[in-house]
Amino acid sequence: MTFDRGDPATALHQAAPAASPGRAALGPSGTAVEGSAARPEPVPWLASLTPATHGAYHSPRDRPDGVLDFSANGNVIGPPPGTADAIAGVDVTRYPDPTAHDLRAAIATREGIPADCVVAGNGSTELIWAVARAYLGPGRTALVCGPTYGEYAVASAATGASVQIAPLLWPDGRGEARDPAEFAAGLARCAHESDARMIWLCHPNNPTGEALPVRRLGEVMRAAPEALIVVDEAYLLLTDGLPSALTGIESGRLAVLRSMTKDAALAGIRVGALLAAPEVVEIVRRVVPPWSVSSVAQAAGCHAVADVAHLRRARAAVAASRDHLVDGLRRRGLAPRPSVANFVLVEVGNGRLVAERLLERGLAVRDCASFGLPAHVRIGVRSIPDQERLLAALPDALARTGDPIHLRSGQA
Repeated sequence: MTFDRGDPATALHQAAPAASPGRAALGPSGTAVEGSAARPEPVPWLASLTPATHGAYHSPRDRPDGVLDFSANGNVIGPPPGTADAIAGVDVTRYPDPTAHDLRAAIATREGIPADCVVAGNGSTELIWAVARAYLGPGRTALVCGPTYGEYAVASAATGASVQIAPLLWPDGRGEARDPAEFAAGLARCAHESDARMIWLCHPNNPTGEALPVRRLGEVMRAAPEALIVVDEAYLLLTDGLPSALTGIESGRLAVLRSMTKDAALAGIRVGALLAAPEVVEIVRRVVPPWSVSSVAQAAGCHAVADVAHLRRARAAVAASRDHLVDGLRRRGLAPRPSVANFVLVEVGNGRLVAERLLERGLAVRDCASFGLPAHVRIGVRSIPDQERLLAALPDALARTGDPIHLRSGQA
């Protein structure tokens, strides 16, 4: 096809094919003929795409003043000291480093891997969408191990890929640890049967709080030789001694996601990273928008990575608050799921109603209906005084729902 370099409208008119049913015909000026029903059409798979749900609020404007937010998962103690000073000196009139060189180098040094195994992103969620764009599309299948974080399925479906759920993390009601061999075998079977090209795992898992047997992922790789396994470790650095899937990235078959939203409490700044073999990183970088990690985010990220002592303090604070929260829930007759993360999943009968009753008391928890767990709420850990306020309000909130959740009499 060639175009006349003279009048663009004439050239377009000459090059345009004849109108087909449902398409507008072009008039002599190159504009659509009046009465035409044609309009820009999005790709068809977006018609049924529903955004994932996050926390108790769609935006800060929805949050009433004075509410303690237990629906988000933080590190209890906030960002590293000096974060404000680290970003105050950033020259915002200049473009950020498009490769985030210093941030990637700092993360690589901490993890003991080469810098070319790291791609930085505007939070780990940007990288979830980027890796999906890089490896999925129409005719391919993504396998999501659930119930889990909603962005894996949404990002996969947005590429036109089909999404299948492997329901291997459903709470069984017994509160017992899952058998690692059974889990790995089940995931391998699902991956093989679905012919998955991407497998999404969250370790530890959101919202159940359990660790996954990442050292057994070799079985899954053998069952699905064409799949990229993506392990989201957004919460891992706030756990104590939990093994990482990072040792598997050399295979080129596995990628690990990390987020500073959680361990460094930088949710509003947005800093994340994908750790993978250089060939995987190179492909993902091609679909990450230029300058997506701002200069402010890069400065805050470098500062956070360097403050190892703050991370240790945050890890200890999370453990202490989690133990306090679990004990308090049990003393009120509830059975929280065992958790290694900075949040706890607990069955309350009617999650939506309990969340509404608590919000009336200025306390926001996460109703887990969007995870397929309408009888549960997820409670992010906060300071112990904040948690005491939540625990004091729970008996009344539970009693007012009318659901048959038994509260032990005489327990506070």
